[in-house]
Amino acid sequence: MPEIEAVTICSSSKFYDTAQRAEAAFRRLGMTVYTPRYDFDEQHVQVNESDKIQLTRDFLAKIAKSDAIFVVANGGYAGVSVCIEVGYAVAQGKVVLFSEQPTEFALRALVDTVIPIEEIGPGLRSVARAEVAGRSR
Repeated sequence: MPEIEAVTICSSSKFYDTAQRAEAAFRRLGMTVYTPRYDFDEQHVQVNESDKIQLTRDFLAKIAKSDAIFVVANGGYAGVSVCIEVGYAVAQGKVVLFSEQPTEFALRALVDTVIPIEEIGPGLRSVARAEVAGRSR
């Protein structure tokens, strides 16, 4: 099976600092990393409806180009947009990685691997893919 070469980081804007740490860890592995638009941090800027629609469409296109998604789930939290992104990734057959076990039980059914950011390393490329092979979608 092919290894994970490209990953999209999914995160609530309140966790962008953590998302940037995950981005750095994946880049150290030489992976292609797609990220949220950090400049649209909803903690600091007002995002209107048309912006949110365009951001969502653009972000789903990033997921489509990836082999996997990595969800930053501080405290197990994943907001509505992240839940949509996870559903899209699963429908696309992508590997679904979470930084922490999600508190939402329905999301737990879609997680392939929980891997804390500190543990992102070279073995992730094949371990996550191998675990997905046994899960029927």
